[in-house]
Amino acid sequence: MHPGTPIPESAQFDDPIWMSRFLDLANTMVLMGGKPKLIARYTGLSSKAIADRYKRLTGQEAPAGRLQQTQPKHYAIPHNRGGLDWNLQAAAFASIYLKIEAALDEPANRGWLLTTAFQAYYRLTDPLQQALPKLSRITLNNAYDLMTHLGYGYGRKSAPLALKDCGDCGASYLVITEAELDNQSCPMCAIQKRFAKLVENSERISASRHACAS
Repeated sequence: MHPGTPIPESAQFDDPIWMSRFLDLANTMVLMGGKPKLIARYTGLSSKAIADRYKRLTGQEAPAGRLQQTQPKHYAIPHNRGGLDWNLQAAAFASIYLKIEAALDEPANRGWLLTTAFQAYYRLTDPLQQALPKLSRITLNNAYDLMTHLGYGYGRKSAPLALKDCGDCGASYLVITEAELDNQSCPMCAIQKRFAKLVENSERISASRHACAS
């Protein structure tokens, strides 16, 4: 079976047809730094099997702790641990995830969908990361948390987060569905406004210095 073929949602962990694919999925999630509970949820592997894989593939212990559970606003509104660029990163992953999901003919294993979207997100943002080394990209565990806030299937109608297209710049950004949309602005537009303000201030200072020198 081709490794790029989606693992269907109906696939069973112990089905001989899909067992090798679930093992490949587990290896991929280990290399991406996924929490053991996340890996177990979508591959059916035991904690010991996941710990062994971490040792063999990374030479490190499996990361401890529970799966991340943050408030939806963590991805949609700037905060002290992540600004507008963080909101854009979250929106980039969300956009890729939703597009891949929509392109599938049948529901896929969400672990497969998560890792496939995350790999595409990293490929897309690699050039930006090289240009801006300090840029904070979301992790696989962040991506899982974000995926739960976006909802799935019929539950998406009541999901706490949704993707919205900006009418001004065309960028996609995340909004909190229970909050007033008028109070939630596009982070890309906000960044552009800040840049324009910096340019304006720089030109004003330069003109002032030139006048003083004259």
